[in-house]
Amino acid sequence: MADSRRRPPPRAAPHPPQRPAPPPASGRVVAPRAAPIPSSRPAPSAPGARVISGPMFIDTAAGTFQDLRPPPPPVMSKREFEQELQRLLRAFAADESNPGSVSCEGCVRCAGCMFCTDCEECYRCTHSRGCRSSTHLTHCVDCTSCHECAYCIATEGCTRSNYLVLSRACSECNYCFGCVGLQKQDFHILNVKHTRSEYFRIVKSLHAELGLPGRP
Repeated sequence: MADSRRRPPPRAAPHPPQRPAPPPASGRVVAPRAAPIPSSRPAPSAPGARVISGPMFIDTAAGTFQDLRPPPPPVMSKREFEQELQRLLRAFAADESNPGSVSCEGCVRCAGCMFCTDCEECYRCTHSRGCRSSTHLTHCVDCTSCHECAYCIATEGCTRSNYLVLSRACSECNYCFGCVGLQKQDFHILNVKHTRSEYFRIVKSLHAELGLPGRP
């Protein structure tokens, strides 16, 4: 015969006792942990999306925007710049000394020149006469804006050339007479190539005809 008595429900397992928190050390107070500070940076946008901030005009139809913030103020105004530049130019023109030059006569504002006569605003020229705004000339006469040239006469805007006469804008040329815009050429008259003997024969006649200074 089955047991008609009701069995009591099973007892729940007892919870383990919780350990009390250790007391703080003497003289120390444990502060509660502060809540994290939210970041002021905007959340990263989706790839290909543009982040637009600041005052501006946005054309939603064309997808363009125009920054309306005023431009930063200029470091120096146009008027202030021009006034200072003119002051420097006047001071430079008023000073006619030749710093670092030796045995120069009649020269004005030449620096580091030697044995030059009547030159103006030249640098490191020697034994030259009547040259203007040139550098590193040797035995040149009436040359203007020439650099690293030697034995040139009435030549303008030439560089690293020798024995040029009445030539313009030539570079690395030798023995050219009345030539314009040549580079690395020798024995040319009016931009035409000549043999060495023919060149000197024609140049000797032209020197006398034109009354040029120096020997042909």
